[in-house]
Amino acid sequence: MRIVELLRHTIIVVLFMGFLGANSAHAKGDTLSAMVMYGEEMLFEEVEELDRSEALHYRDSLAALPNASSKLIQQLDLYLSIPTMTFDEVFTVIDSLFELDTIPYPLINQINYFVAHHNFEENEGFDTSAYPASFYYPEWNTSVPNPYNSNELIASDTVINLQLTGSKLLQEYHHPYSGKITSKFGWRDGRNHNGVDIDLQVWDPVKAAFPGMVRVARYYGGYGRVVVVRHYNGLETIYAHLHRFKVKPGDFVKAGDVVGLGGSSGHSTGSHLHFEVRFKGVPLNPHTFIDFGSERVENDVLVLKKTQFGYAAFPAGTHFHKVKRGDFLYKIAKQYGTSVSEICRMNGISRNQTLYVGQKIRVI
Repeated sequence: MRIVELLRHTIIVVLFMGFLGANSAHAKGDTLSAMVMYGEEMLFEEVEELDRSEALHYRDSLAALPNASSKLIQQLDLYLSIPTMTFDEVFTVIDSLFELDTIPYPLINQINYFVAHHNFEENEGFDTSAYPASFYYPEWNTSVPNPYNSNELIASDTVINLQLTGSKLLQEYHHPYSGKITSKFGWRDGRNHNGVDIDLQVWDPVKAAFPGMVRVARYYGGYGRVVVVRHYNGLETIYAHLHRFKVKPGDFVKAGDVVGLGGSSGHSTGSHLHFEVRFKGVPLNPHTFIDFGSERVENDVLVLKKTQFGYAAFPAGTHFHKVKRGDFLYKIAKQYGTSVSEICRMNGISRNQTLYVGQKIRVI
């Protein structure tokens, strides 16, 4: 048996023993520091007393350094996502790590230690705090829909992978309302429109897109009657211009639960649902990862890549075409075996959109 295969089976056995309550790993020191990424080392020297907030603070501090290793940051992000996973998902992660050209033994050992000291079957949330995804947010504010200083929250971010569906808690997506899109995400009337508007009638039920906890349910300025739900992966969805509430702050909701009834409250010229998706307060374009035609998410995993103005959001497995001189939408669509309409939908653009050299267009 090859060394890699032997190590793989050894880790799986240790993982299994960890779930049975084995306690075979020990702390390695008193200080928090990164280890050399070779051999049988850990990501952190301090293990036993390291809680999630400390690990997250260390990750953010490291990412702020000018010469920070992007590979190490990615490994820390993966480690921080382990509490969101089920028993089977952890096995899958460990197995996939052994398939890499360079096997990250410190990361594998750190995951193994975590699993051996936590009872996953009792873990009903992505973290052990009172509110979902609290490791991403400094507060739980039940009064203001977007109370965050996004520039501070995203300062050290690079690339983040968020599980949308297919996990223990985030099992499915439910479309908030099946109606015609009357206004898309983007620039409108001299300012940015941070969500999508969906036509509905007063009293029509509006449903939660993902499971989570209600953070806000109140009348607030231009939103009118608005509900904000924080989800276990850190996303927050906003449902505005409602006529009636069906939830209150602190309520747990499942995907598909009714959060309110449609209306035209606030700054609204007619009954419709204003639907937003945000991460750390930054608005995301729902069209880039939700197919409003089929009413499904395009992938179980959403990739957020930090940009100058926030995040570029796209499904895992996405392929981009870099526009060259002489390119036009029909030519690009034909090259990748797709249609102009599909490219427009994926990128939130119109058929007569002007392309510029160097622009990246999503094609898959």
